[in-house]
Amino acid sequence: MCFRRFWNDKVFEMDFEKYLKILEELKEFTSLETVYLGGIGEPLAHSRILDIIKRTKESGYRIEFGTNGTLLNEYVEDVIRLGVDKIIVSIDAPDPKVYEDIRGTDFSKIEDNVMYLQKTKRRLNAHNPEVEIEVVAMKSNLDLLPNILLLASKLEVTSVIISNIMPFSKELSNEILYDGSFNYNAFIDKMNNQVGKYRLKVIFPKFELLTERKCQFIEQNATVIRSDGEVAPCYRLLHSYTEYIFGREKQVNAYSFGNVFKDRLVNIWNGRDYKSFRYSVKNALFPSCTDCPLKGFCDFCLTTDSDCFGNFPSCADCLWSRGIVQCP
Repeated sequence: MCFRRFWNDKVFEMDFEKYLKILEELKEFTSLETVYLGGIGEPLAHSRILDIIKRTKESGYRIEFGTNGTLLNEYVEDVIRLGVDKIIVSIDAPDPKVYEDIRGTDFSKIEDNVMYLQKTKRRLNAHNPEVEIEVVAMKSNLDLLPNILLLASKLEVTSVIISNIMPFSKELSNEILYDGSFNYNAFIDKMNNQVGKYRLKVIFPKFELLTERKCQFIEQNATVIRSDGEVAPCYRLLHSYTEYIFGREKQVNAYSFGNVFKDRLVNIWNGRDYKSFRYSVKNALFPSCTDCPLKGFCDFCLTTDSDCFGNFPSCADCLWSRGIVQCP
């Protein structure tokens, strides 16, 4: 279900010296607080990850990253010592068999790694990193999701972030829960009734298409820098792949407003095209292809390249802006 299984982009890591160039340029953004180490990959697999964390913390930023947890045990004392602020671990089912079917990884290893992290924090009298769990909800794991709270309590996490699945294949379209096929109010009530018992926060997605559209990347003044230096406005437009919006095929094409290895990040951020894009998205000045009666035969619905309002690129089918799909 992950992006990585469905795009053809070259996979490589950002050179450490190039990362330092970006880090130096971040000083021009005086209100910047957090650097999130991601990119739809496993940050702990980077050969210089500890150097990256160390230099970023020395620059005064909060550090957060998402992980599948498989390598976490190798870096537990390091991430505590270096002061990582938050880690989000992807755990899509509290059942070993279902988890393995979804992730292809041994569930007990992930569970042990997170517990080892929490145990080490207590031993070192450390409060950070805060640990959250991210769960992708789909029909295959729906019945098990209420049990994720017991697991979250066992792992001493502070929050559980639930996101709907974003299908990248026709087959995965059958797994969506936001098609009116289940009683989401009863599901949310069942989960919320247990929250007090386990003393943690659950962040739910939307389970139906609502009018309001709000992009968290825009709201939080965030940008995404790909490993080759390309500056994308969000994770959705970071790579090229095919997605399925309520079963309708759409080609997502990567979009960049510039490259930080060819221009300064502040120049790219303040460029006319990027500023215009942020203004349009913040004010929802783009169509809603998702519920448009013409979506079945309109060429604008085929890709993210443009839309009938004249936007380049287009966010007209974005389920993230609808709150249906969530990023940490």
